[in-house]
Amino acid sequence: MQLKCLLVDDSRLVRAIACNHLEALGFVVVEAEDGQDALVQAQQGDFALGLIDWNLPDMSGLEIISNIREKSLLPGIKLLLCSTETRLAAIRAALAQGADSYIAKPFDRDRLEHRLKRFGLI
Repeated sequence: MQLKCLLVDDSRLVRAIACNHLEALGFVVVEAEDGQDALVQAQQGDFALGLIDWNLPDMSGLEIISNIREKSLLPGIKLLLCSTETRLAAIRAALAQGADSYIAKPFDRDRLEHRLKRFGLI
């Protein structure tokens, strides 16, 4: 059985690149372009991974992560926050709010694969 990933990013290009990486690593990918769509998708799927952009037009990636965690929408999901944000304090705050890890944009397949291995997903 293939694992599913909820991929949330408002950039079509970023979603296409990340989708290619994830599919090459064996994931089935469901895309969302904003926070509301992400929360709807989260309620409808059994996802092992969420790859969530920090900066979205309607809510932040942190708000999505908090919603998923607080409502126990996806027990056991690994949530990977991605952004161009590199300040250590901001990354620590993201981890404190429920992100399992952080990956800086732009990321390549090798860096993504390394994170997923750490999660035990591949």
